[in-house]
Amino acid sequence: MRDNSSHLWLSGEFYHLLHYPFSTRGRANRAEFLCEELSTLRAGARAGIIQRVTAVENNKSGNKTGPSLRRIVLRSFLAGVGLLGIAYAADYGVFRYRLVAKRQPFGSVTVDHYYSVHHKDGKDELIFDPPVQQTCVHSLFPHSGDPPCWFLIRHAEQRTDM
Repeated sequence: MRDNSSHLWLSGEFYHLLHYPFSTRGRANRAEFLCEELSTLRAGARAGIIQRVTAVENNKSGNKTGPSLRRIVLRSFLAGVGLLGIAYAADYGVFRYRLVAKRQPFGSVTVDHYYSVHHKDGKDELIFDPPVQQTCVHSLFPHSGDPPCWFLIRHAEQRTDM
């Protein structure tokens, strides 16, 4: 048996801490700690055990730690995806209601489109198309293949690089 011992100073006296590992079937590795008071040790005298403690290996404090960081991140990600799904479903429901009730679910925005052609000499040539009315949806998310109006208003000038 290995001697895994160390000394501990408590309330003005030295204590000798002995570590005896053993394992049980189907359970985590456990260890038994025996604590002896060193001041009572005399030549040929047997040491008395003050306290017997059993602790789990790698977690000798006995405290259970909270959820790991990976579990917290995974739960946060799943909660975010769930909330995004609920928001999309609610937005689609409102869009379908406006469509059935004929309450103007669609709008239109004037979009300016141009092509940017890069030449070998380092200059760009811009080719402008005439402005076009593009259909959009009054909602948070795109529906029926049309972008939302709030997005199209912010991106009314569209550029295509060639």
